[in-house]
Amino acid sequence: MSEIDIIKNYLEGSISSKKFRNEIYYNKDIELILSEEINIPPYTASGSIYTYLLEVDLLSLPGEINAKDLLSQFLKIKGVDFKFNEEHEKIYDIMLKVKPSWINISDDYLKHLIDKCKGVQGRELEILLKNEIHSSFKFIKKKPTWLQSPDWPINNNSPLLFIGQIDISNLKNDVSFLYVFFDKKNREYINIEQSM
Repeated sequence: MSEIDIIKNYLEGSISSKKFRNEIYYNKDIELILSEEINIPPYTASGSIYTYLLEVDLLSLPGEINAKDLLSQFLKIKGVDFKFNEEHEKIYDIMLKVKPSWINISDDYLKHLIDKCKGVQGRELEILLKNEIHSSFKFIKKKPTWLQSPDWPINNNSPLLFIGQIDISNLKNDVSFLYVFFDKKNREYINIEQSM
């Protein structure tokens, strides 16, 4: 299979991000073609397409979206026809819709949720994901009020129980909170500190 066919297959969804990442690492022909001087802002601002793809996490949904956008522009510049599979973008858009602002969803947990909902699409997937998120991220009284980005801990694809937050500003020079979580499986408390 030629390097162009490998890129096309990745964009069309017949090659996984994991397999494509291996092609980037070990296929010299892919390295050569993606190292050509082609300007595709903002991706190639710090080097070649190849360099960008080495730096991005292709196994994360945002990384996959950016890599596929870059590679689709690359093939268009080369005049190569392909059918772009937008499934990854649809899933990302759904996650942005259903995810509450007071939680973060790691790529591993997102993959776990998507795998759990295999075969479900559209509005039904939105409802399923929203229900799954709301039933998994539990708190005793109130959800956390984060000072910085949400940092809800997840252990073995299971979000920890939020106990509460303590104002520890008197111990620090800044406004600071200690967020207390409980890991039911390991029977231990996890503390996260944020300041601003």
